[in-house]
Amino acid sequence: MVLFNEAREAFRRLWRRPGYSLLSLGILGVGLGLTLFLFSLVNTLIIQPLPLPRAERLMALGEPTHSGNGIDPLDSDQYLAVRGRLRNVETIGAYDGIGVNVDEGGTATYYAASLVTASMMPLLGIEPVLGRTLTPADDAPGAPPVALLGEALWRHGFGADPHIIGRAIRINGLWATVVGVVPKAASRLPVTHSQVWLPLRLRPGEHRDLWTVARLAPSSQLSQARAELDAWGARLQAALPTTERTRGVVIKPWKYGFVPEDMRHWVWLMFGAAVLVLLLACVNVANLQLVQTLQRRHELAMRSALGSSRARLIGGALVESLLLSLAALVVALPIVHWANRWLVQVYYANAPGAGPLHQFGIDARVLAAALAAAVLSTALAGVIPAWRASRADLQDALRDGGKGSGAGFNRVARALVMTEIALTVVLLVGAGTFVRALDVLLAQPGVGATHADQVLVASVALPPQTYAGDTSRIHFFDQVVERLRQLPGVVDATASDTVPSAFRGSHEEVSLPGQPQPSEGWPRVQLGIVDAHFLDTYGVRLREGRFFDARDNAGGQRVAVVDAKMAAAMWPHQDALGRKLVLWPGYPQPLTLTVVGVVESLQLDGMLEKSLPGMLLPLDQALRQGPLHSVGLAVRTRADATALAQPMAEAVHAVEPQAALYRVRTQASAMAEGRVNLTVLTGVFGALGLVALLLAGAGLYGVLSFSVAQRTREIGIRRAIGAGHGAVVRTVARQLAWQLGLGLGTGLLLAMPWSAVLADPGLHTRAHDPAVFVPVLLVVLGVSLAAALVPLWRALRVDPVVALRYE
Repeated sequence: MVLFNEAREAFRRLWRRPGYSLLSLGILGVGLGLTLFLFSLVNTLIIQPLPLPRAERLMALGEPTHSGNGIDPLDSDQYLAVRGRLRNVETIGAYDGIGVNVDEGGTATYYAASLVTASMMPLLGIEPVLGRTLTPADDAPGAPPVALLGEALWRHGFGADPHIIGRAIRINGLWATVVGVVPKAASRLPVTHSQVWLPLRLRPGEHRDLWTVARLAPSSQLSQARAELDAWGARLQAALPTTERTRGVVIKPWKYGFVPEDMRHWVWLMFGAAVLVLLLACVNVANLQLVQTLQRRHELAMRSALGSSRARLIGGALVESLLLSLAALVVALPIVHWANRWLVQVYYANAPGAGPLHQFGIDARVLAAALAAAVLSTALAGVIPAWRASRADLQDALRDGGKGSGAGFNRVARALVMTEIALTVVLLVGAGTFVRALDVLLAQPGVGATHADQVLVASVALPPQTYAGDTSRIHFFDQVVERLRQLPGVVDATASDTVPSAFRGSHEEVSLPGQPQPSEGWPRVQLGIVDAHFLDTYGVRLREGRFFDARDNAGGQRVAVVDAKMAAAMWPHQDALGRKLVLWPGYPQPLTLTVVGVVESLQLDGMLEKSLPGMLLPLDQALRQGPLHSVGLAVRTRADATALAQPMAEAVHAVEPQAALYRVRTQASAMAEGRVNLTVLTGVFGALGLVALLLAGAGLYGVLSFSVAQRTREIGIRRAIGAGHGAVVRTVARQLAWQLGLGLGTGLLLAMPWSAVLADPGLHTRAHDPAVFVPVLLVVLGVSLAAALVPLWRALRVDPVVALRYE
């Protein structure tokens, strides 16, 4: 009953003060909303298990990445060597992402697909919707073609035909029998996001990159499997061909394939920054409650004199804070919802291949966290005001002017404002770090002289049986490129396996003829396979020599064009033209190339990737089978590039009706996909920094206004004895200066290590960047001065007669 009465009284107080209540609700709601949004990311990406049976037992096997923060695929020979030889692994399977053309009646449609071992579906615990999954007999080389369809493709592509099992459909130009339909969960493999599954049918010596999944044996732990793999490393190397080298095999939870360690690191950092914003919001509300408590000091002192215990006074203040926090959830939960929608839109707009595994939003865990955060906010925002309320003294409250009470409240309020300023500096340094990185990235000169939004790029999937040889594929692209070049509004068109500043063809090793292998390994370059129109389409400048032409056909001399960075690295202070270069040194059949041209420095990787030296090879020489399967098209236009999407598709189908065009977008969109993680980090940290700045400005304004109101009598006396505007300004300025100085100093001390934590060469973020710290200090100073203007104006308008009327 006592608690109910306190809650009723607290509600009445809040209702009678709508301005204070709405402001507190807004501040707490925003703080809780941002914190819960980031917690929902932690929940979705890190805490939630994969939606598969016994998902905690699923592990990924692969080579460690060079950074050690991820896992690379295994070579197929490594997989065959490992399969069946690990005591701590119950089942093992492998898959590889590909693209297929499915004939749905006349023209082919491209779908993401997977080549899988027969063990994959049982390993994941996936039961078919119709039919069966793959069997070991299906996976044997030379077996009849069979396929599994995803549930979405079955429903939308084949009208949910219940008789689809046993039906033959054309996949990549070949007839394959549908043996099963698998549920949506099967489409959530990382990397692939497939709608079609075909048997992998491994052959020794194939050297295919495979993503490998294992289920731990019932009695085994991850640590045991790791120890076994570490001990088995030397035997694995001995079991591989002498040309194969391995960095070893590591085992990690399979969910790390969906959310790698580096992404987890940034998710936790964003959540930590959001907690700081919540702390700021609580400090701000605490200041507001301090003001309200001071205004109620007569009432509180009277209640204390009439017998109310200190615990009851504290409880009453905390109940008011709890009501505010619970009501703030009404503001916070919509923020969580809309923020999650924004995140999904950013990723799907910039990375259209993103899979549907992670369902961002509000679930039971987020709701439980919301209630816990409301209670935490109650404690953070309400404890100091409640403690001050419990110390109300009747004689002090009734003393003329109440000076003693106000002085104590002022000290606490000023300390809280200094805390706000310090936290704001920390959060703004975080926001500024990512904004600066994005600005630097966008300011970098792109490859070539064309505008990225005037180039339309697309990938092409050809029927592998029809285009089994290099000659047929080259002939197809030659025909399509000529058709595209004849279209109205087209400046030029090209076929290549790379899009500058967006994605590369491959990374390869090179050396000079006769050069011994360096201790750190062979130099690596970005390799692109391109046709003769590549330079003109992307506006890349030729510095010396020539580019590819009709001489560089399959029967001609093996040639290469290198960029300026590679020329300087391989032949410093020398002319690169005519020099010999070895591609794939250490392999049984390395290729010796002659350099015929040098172009400006290329960036064939995404914009966030480390820039390696670049090298181009002529498409017509078809140096190897693999890259030609991923050759795409690019068209440079004079106006809107997206208007050419349909004419591009018609040009492709005029040459080959079974070819599928996919991932059609501008070069600018392809570049945006490569920096989507930085875009999200900038957006989140920017929002946190902006909210922190507004909260700090509001807090400083509130404290200064309260201080001026409390010192009206003092200011009136000073004005009455002849003090001018300058004296009043100095009085307010002194209070502002020391609060601001201590807050900024503390903030800088905290921001220095925070800046170092955020430094990441992969994201172009730097520690202790003056271009970040100086603007942050200026912005905080500017907002602080702006927050002081209204209180200062009020101080200057104090009328001595009015101030002293009740003396």
